[in-house]
Amino acid sequence: MDVHTLLQSLPELHAHIGSSIAPHVYWHLANSEGYKLPMRDYHEFVNHIVLSPDRKMPLKEYLDTIYHPILDKLSSGALALEKGVYETFGGAYRSNHITLYELRGNPMKHNKEGEVDLDHAIFAMLRGMERALLEYPKLRAGIIFSLDRQFTFEQNQIIVEKAIKYRSRGVIGIDFANYNKTGFHFKDYTKLVEQARDNGLKVTAHSGETDDTNDMWECIEYISPDRIGHGVKAAYDQKLMAELAKRKITLEVCPLSNLMTEAVKDDKEMAYILNTLYDNGVHFSLNTDWPETVKDAHLYEQYEYVLDRNMLTAEQIEQLIVWGFEASFIPLKNTSSNLYL
Repeated sequence: MDVHTLLQSLPELHAHIGSSIAPHVYWHLANSEGYKLPMRDYHEFVNHIVLSPDRKMPLKEYLDTIYHPILDKLSSGALALEKGVYETFGGAYRSNHITLYELRGNPMKHNKEGEVDLDHAIFAMLRGMERALLEYPKLRAGIIFSLDRQFTFEQNQIIVEKAIKYRSRGVIGIDFANYNKTGFHFKDYTKLVEQARDNGLKVTAHSGETDDTNDMWECIEYISPDRIGHGVKAAYDQKLMAELAKRKITLEVCPLSNLMTEAVKDDKEMAYILNTLYDNGVHFSLNTDWPETVKDAHLYEQYEYVLDRNMLTAEQIEQLIVWGFEASFIPLKNTSSNLYL
């Protein structure tokens, strides 16, 4: 099978709102609102927010210096959220053959620190998605609400309650995101996760990206997620891989973002991780994570990157695509309509 045929219909299971909005859209939003940007020239702005092989940055540094203070700010508010989500979904379908797209975001990171009503921010996300779904009837899409490991339990509880409230409008699951600070434990969220599941939501969690596998073991033990975001450290724990395979937990592997944030050392290590997971029966999919803030990291390009470097065979890639569709949280993927109404 040739690459073009193989990559005609792709599932995207792990991408964040803040890093999925194209730089030119951010530039437009910033100038429309009159925001003062760190650079006055567009190309300098792009170089500042986009990582590449020539400009790598540890994950925590990028989150603390660029992602949260700049990208979250520019993608906050009803107008920015609706346009950002709409442009993201439409562009993914037009340019990257993505026919199933799960976009995740924390509504509290996009409501200008409480200045914007949370429901207005959420409605803006949903409007942006619905506009794209109307324009592209072959696209299936859904939104995952991200909890934050640095938030209080009470803040995260509100996010889960909102996810349940908007379940019928296309909110399909919850996620645990951001890196840990003292005080976060998955065991504290067991009942809250059960509440989400009881109301039809699926569960994923960032784990095993930069931390050790102890975090993944705790995640599995206390919240038993349907999927795990990243999870690349599992390749170094034989017992953990056996448990993931047994529980049929799919990993959302994001090759280029892990390479650019130095979570994975180089192509050789990435190839080892991908093949070790595959050989041990662990289901995983390829995703972007940060499609617009890593150079040449759109989903189609990620597959080409892996194939061109012989990290995986075409037959393995075909299997990964199948696993991605099978692991989707979107309930509408087998129905005639792509709308939630």
